[in-house]
Amino acid sequence: MNEQPLVSIIVRTYNRPERLQECLQCLQKQDYRRIEIVVVNDGGADVEHLLPVELGGLDYRYIRNPENMGRTAALNIGVEAAKGDYIAFLDDDDGALPHHIRTLVEAAAPQGLPVVYSDVLNVTFERDPRTQAWRRVKEQLIYSFDFERNNFLLANYIPINCLLIRRDCFDAAGPFDESLSIYEDWEFLIRLSQMFPFKHVRAVTGEYRRRDDNSNILEQESYPINERVVKRRYRDQRDGVFDEIFKRTFQQQREIRQREAQFEQLLRQANHLQIQLAEAQKIILQLQRENSLLRREKPS
Repeated sequence: MNEQPLVSIIVRTYNRPERLQECLQCLQKQDYRRIEIVVVNDGGADVEHLLPVELGGLDYRYIRNPENMGRTAALNIGVEAAKGDYIAFLDDDDGALPHHIRTLVEAAAPQGLPVVYSDVLNVTFERDPRTQAWRRVKEQLIYSFDFERNNFLLANYIPINCLLIRRDCFDAAGPFDESLSIYEDWEFLIRLSQMFPFKHVRAVTGEYRRRDDNSNILEQESYPINERVVKRRYRDQRDGVFDEIFKRTFQQQREIRQREAQFEQLLRQANHLQIQLAEAQKIILQLQRENSLLRREKPS
């Protein structure tokens, strides 16, 4: 490509204006400027007023669904509206470093590569019980894997906000599957990877953010259901590639990681309760002192 490609960044949002503000601020700081932001508000409270404030100087489009159509439909609506040569994604509760889009474009554009992806940090936030402000408490580089087409048949190893995808790839692979409310990106990447090679850029360019109130996981109960749907859909291909021992070992490793994550969450909750208990004890002691003083001052 002789000129810089236009990159459309799809931002889906639903009733999280404060998180959306932070997300848009990340996009305003991008040092690659030939971008358009497509914000898809999936039937939530109107947030159009935030866009000119946070995205001043950038091209943007705002789409507000008349009702909640689901997070997967919001992706498809954004892709259909996008005008870019390449498409990227950033959910309203995640973040991008200033060099995010530039890093991906520099890897993809010279040869017109179909799909490139970078690495993102998993960042855990906890709410301070005293100030109620969110604070960063943990950073982990969990996803940093080179492209292996068949590994998608086992699990997704590329978060959606890592990706830059050439526009015509969506015509070839088809849209995200709207029957899936979760893991829609995983199922799409299985199809996409069977048609196109992916290039891995070993650089951290963004953040997948987790909050200890689980507000970033809106449909938690759908995870196991949708996982079974995707696995059944591609079972024959998976069985043709991987033997039973490998699959069983892989599943056991996943379960161990999930249990470790659950244990860490329980530890964080226990820590919060300890802090709250200590604060309550301080208040009780203060009230006891005040009560004791009042009794001394009270005339007999």
